[in-house]
Amino acid sequence: MVNFAEPIEFAGLTVKNRFVMPPMVRSLASEDGSVNDAVIQHYEDRSKGQVGLIIVEAAAIAWEHRIGMKNIGIHDDRMIPGLRRLADAIKEHGARAFIQINHSGAKTHFNTRYVGPSNISVVKHKIPEPLSVDEIHEITQKFVDAARRAMEAGFDGVEIHGAHYYLLSEFLSGYTNRRNDEYGGTTKKKAKFSVEVIRAIRRELGDYPLIFRMNGFENVENGITIDEGIEIAKIIEHAGINLLHISCVVDSTFNPGLPPVFDKESQPDFLKDYPYDSCIPIAGKIRPHVSVPVIGVGEVRDARLVKKVERDNMCDMLGIGRGVLADPYFIQKILEGHEEDIIPWKE
Repeated sequence: MVNFAEPIEFAGLTVKNRFVMPPMVRSLASEDGSVNDAVIQHYEDRSKGQVGLIIVEAAAIAWEHRIGMKNIGIHDDRMIPGLRRLADAIKEHGARAFIQINHSGAKTHFNTRYVGPSNISVVKHKIPEPLSVDEIHEITQKFVDAARRAMEAGFDGVEIHGAHYYLLSEFLSGYTNRRNDEYGGTTKKKAKFSVEVIRAIRRELGDYPLIFRMNGFENVENGITIDEGIEIAKIIEHAGINLLHISCVVDSTFNPGLPPVFDKESQPDFLKDYPYDSCIPIAGKIRPHVSVPVIGVGEVRDARLVKKVERDNMCDMLGIGRGVLADPYFIQKILEGHEEDIIPWKE
């Protein structure tokens, strides 16, 4: 049975407990993508609340391919001073500071050019252009440059965003990837882009700690099955990752227009012990097949469910998102036995 209050070590780092604040876009940055006082305050408050590992939200590796307005940018060296202030503020209170690096691909709400592996939309009325191989190589270098900026800014590591139908995720999923070249077809070929990103960062930055976030399961036609999620996880681990962050796509409400395979009533049995749209059972399925630590995440909003995940031994670390948005001291209250004082998330 895992104990989330205990420290954990990976990639030469010691994290004081196993609670994670996962990346959640809050649109607090300045309009040019630079970190400002509002961003720093948001993350510093959660570090004060005793989160062990904080992963800063989807920072754009290419400004023209960010998620939305007031997205944090990591696309230019001029972002480094602000990012350094952010990393320092998080680490000052004992948390480890990572930052997620991301390319929006076909999933953004204001771009003039949408790109992806194929011309399959994940945002209504936005048809992406398939990337050329040369463009894939150019974007790989942008991931490398972003990771280098994160290291120079003092972050303990980066999380590569390969989930939620952003660019790398679109290549990993059979729903969005209909290519017939070296980047499509088999699971190994669909994972090739992600593998190349990981290996390119390794060549440039050596043993700099890397997390990879991926969909372990997708409730869409031709999406990632649990067996394929296991296969992808093993491929990504072999590429040189230090930790896997297992997300998923279950509730079609959050992906309008994508064709779901099941609904809450007809969902697979292995999902039913947890709240609908939780990815924790998927992490539990993948974890025995890899040797790196696994983060589970999804719909954990009270101490009761934290204890259940511990008893069920589903993951090595636990991401708590909306819980720490509602109450920055969610983790501290659990650690100190004051669960009754947690401020609940309200929809």
